[in-house]
Amino acid sequence: MRDLNYVVLDFETANGSRTSPCSIGMVKYLNGEKHSEYYQLINPEEDFYASNIRVHGIYPEDVWESPNWLEVYPSIINFIGDLPVAAHFATFDINVFRATTEKYDLPLPANLYFCSCVLSQKILPLRSHKLNLVADYFGITFEHHHALEDSIVAADIVCELANIQQVNTIPELVDSIGYQFGQINGTNFVTKKKTRSR
Repeated sequence: MRDLNYVVLDFETANGSRTSPCSIGMVKYLNGEKHSEYYQLINPEEDFYASNIRVHGIYPEDVWESPNWLEVYPSIINFIGDLPVAAHFATFDINVFRATTEKYDLPLPANLYFCSCVLSQKILPLRSHKLNLVADYFGITFEHHHALEDSIVAADIVCELANIQQVNTIPELVDSIGYQFGQINGTNFVTKKKTRSR
């Protein structure tokens, strides 16, 4: 039986700061099947840049009555539970998660995390591994730069890559490319250190 259990998240931000999420999308996979989705507009309590609005189409007035990170954080943590978390280009999304959580003096969870973009780079023979191009490779169409749509596609990509690698668990998938998990409240997602033989 496939034991692919994980959550994929994606953020859109109001400006160039990692502390300005204005939306979050998440998808949960259990036993290799999509289980549930989560989407929430967030009031970043920061200014919006026109360049960011052009990307995701979210305006300041769209989030005036939306909860801030302090208010949505419990439901986000509840949705993730103790599952490993992924993002496509996790360097961005996990750092948004970390920076915004620290901005509101909240505790960071100890969940493991990994990057679907890095997995794609190691497994797929593409010149670029941006989310839309990897989606094209698998014949997936979607509305790019919508947090829920992006997280759904990235979650599907993780499942497709597990099929290619012929593995049944997320730890096996991460191990198959020679990487080790990062931890949201600590270490980053990196290649495994090679042990020297004596």
